[in-house]
Amino acid sequence: MSSILPDTMRPATLLSRRFRFDQIPDLTGRVAVITGASAGIGYYNALPLARQNAKVVIVSANEEKGKQAEAEINEDIKQKGSQGSVKWYGVNLADLKAVDRFAKTLLSELNRIDILICNAGIGQAPFGITDDGLERHFEVNNLSHFVIVNRLLPLMKKTAEVAPPATVRIVFQSSEMHRFAPSDVKFASKDEINQDRDGVQLYGRTKLGNILHGKQLAKRKLTNQTHPVLAISVHPGMVDTEVQGAWTESYGQVFGKAMEILNAKLGKTAPEGAEASLWAAVSTDINIENWQEYQGRYFSEPYGKPDTETDQAKDEAIGDSFWELCSKLSREILGDDVE
Repeated sequence: MSSILPDTMRPATLLSRRFRFDQIPDLTGRVAVITGASAGIGYYNALPLARQNAKVVIVSANEEKGKQAEAEINEDIKQKGSQGSVKWYGVNLADLKAVDRFAKTLLSELNRIDILICNAGIGQAPFGITDDGLERHFEVNNLSHFVIVNRLLPLMKKTAEVAPPATVRIVFQSSEMHRFAPSDVKFASKDEINQDRDGVQLYGRTKLGNILHGKQLAKRKLTNQTHPVLAISVHPGMVDTEVQGAWTESYGQVFGKAMEILNAKLGKTAPEGAEASLWAAVSTDINIENWQEYQGRYFSEPYGKPDTETDQAKDEAIGDSFWELCSKLSREILGDDVE
């Protein structure tokens, strides 16, 4: 009887296609970098990749949680006899110069990068300005990853020349919450980005930015047909993680707490929420025969239908503005062109 029962009773998971951990191929010799990986979805991106023998770099701002995650995962894979490993790096994604130093450190220490999962992000938290003078959702969720991706991309392209075809991939953790981006968003200026808005709108705008980032990256930087590097953005689903605490932070003990409880009751677990990004990162069903069907596209679930995003996310003019604004702001802060 147990064999015909689902392995979860979470409604959000039951309504989604799955990519289970046992579908991950052997990753011996591969290197993965995951931001926001000391807890939640990022943690469960790192764990199964390391179990399948990948060398995994996890990135977060909190040293205590980062080192704990490193120790826990390394102990887990040791017990399972895996040849994988995990190493934590600390960086505050709201400090763009620190982000740039981190990316350059990785380039000096690694000889390949096969997988980059851009997972870190601020949730539906209230508006705030970073020390760099930028709205914090935008800097952490979008601009920091713009710098990381552009700095690491040359090494990823070199990796693609020697890796199994179509296995070098960049994954953006977007969300169906991109549908809550303000209707007037253009990514036209710093002033626009720094307008005080509702937490859901701020978060939604950055999830829109994640989708645009993948599309623009594919168009501008990933044109090599012989040794492709893929860029794919995904929706993890409604997931019960600590990030959901931002609901109460933004909306108080009544509505905010109700949303947290709703996520806890109906949402996916963190391991289930990691499945979409793992699918995009390592699935062998995405391969040299069909990779162009996935390049630059957004998927709301593993094995999902592409092109379901909003018209905003399909607007090339908005996408161009997003890229150009990220380029301009990173150059102003770093004094250097990251492209």
